[in-house]
Amino acid sequence: MKILHLCKFYPPIEGGIEIISKFIVDSMPEDKHIVLSFNTANFTVKTGDQRVKVIRAGMFGMLASQPLSLRYLRELKRAIRKHKPEVVHIHWPNPLAALYLLNQKKDFKVVVHWHSDIFGHGVLRHLTTLSIEKRLLKTADAIIATSQSYLDESPALKKYRNKVRVIPCSIDERNLDLKSYEKEKVAAIKEKYGNKKIVFFIGRHVKYKGLEYLLEAEKRVKSDCVFLIAGEGPLTENLQNEYQSDRVHWLGRISEPEKRLYLQAADVFAFPSITPNEAFGVALLEAMYCGCAPVTFTIPKSGVNWVSVKNQTGLEAENSNYKQFAGAVDYLLQNDELRMRLVSNAGRRVREMFTSKVVAGQYRDFYNKLL
Repeated sequence: MKILHLCKFYPPIEGGIEIISKFIVDSMPEDKHIVLSFNTANFTVKTGDQRVKVIRAGMFGMLASQPLSLRYLRELKRAIRKHKPEVVHIHWPNPLAALYLLNQKKDFKVVVHWHSDIFGHGVLRHLTTLSIEKRLLKTADAIIATSQSYLDESPALKKYRNKVRVIPCSIDERNLDLKSYEKEKVAAIKEKYGNKKIVFFIGRHVKYKGLEYLLEAEKRVKSDCVFLIAGEGPLTENLQNEYQSDRVHWLGRISEPEKRLYLQAADVFAFPSITPNEAFGVALLEAMYCGCAPVTFTIPKSGVNWVSVKNQTGLEAENSNYKQFAGAVDYLLQNDELRMRLVSNAGRRVREMFTSKVVAGQYRDFYNKLL
């Protein structure tokens, strides 16, 4: 089978959609894949081998999170003509790639991977909803939604439920399993912070991640603990200046091996995202797998509260209510028995539904039925 993947970006560029795109490619090693993405510079780079070819088309700018590129169109036409894919798998949101695809002669199956609706952006949102988005969904032979709750609540998908299949995001558990020699490193992290209980956050420091609500909650958490904040972003400097506390420690960007160490060392995973821009939450899955009890906000039209089930795998606070969030964190820190029960339930849910082996099988089954 030949599959052409239309992506916004592709690893090593970081991001949830990027990770999923590569996971699909890696989980189908018997097939040939052509990945077309945008480069972060104004020139095109091509890499790969006989099984996987990656084309990064040069772009000349960005508009409301959308890379702009005429080279992407030329490379799309060339890939269709040269490789003759049986399936074109487009990862949404990516309106420009969708527009280019819709203007090609269709002699292949089209799969739309609906990671998220488009939120905000004013006029851009209105235009894509009226034209590109509707045309793309109507044209699609099949649509993938990342969670049942997103399928149930997305206005865009309601009309096309008959051709939607839910395939969740996944984790690569091999990257999260603790190596025997790393137990001492986990102990060292705990010792560094006085063996106090740890509340851990990791993610980009952008508005929808809700980090400011976590920092407001920290002021109200009564338990003797520390807050470790990993990641960075456009809000980092302002947040560091505004929220200063002796028990808040800013880690900056950390590596994948470091991430599993902190997840294993932590007691509570703070996931304060507040909008459906957080459509799923792969970091949430990783924390649940590593035995770190999550606290989330209720997010309408998002898969977050399907990933972690309220009072079964974690605790949940009313959206943006940092006082409730603080209370939930305190409750977990002060109730070891409850926390461990949630951890046990969460680990079982991830192993049954979200590991790489389970989800890879769903993709293979999906493609076999499609063709």
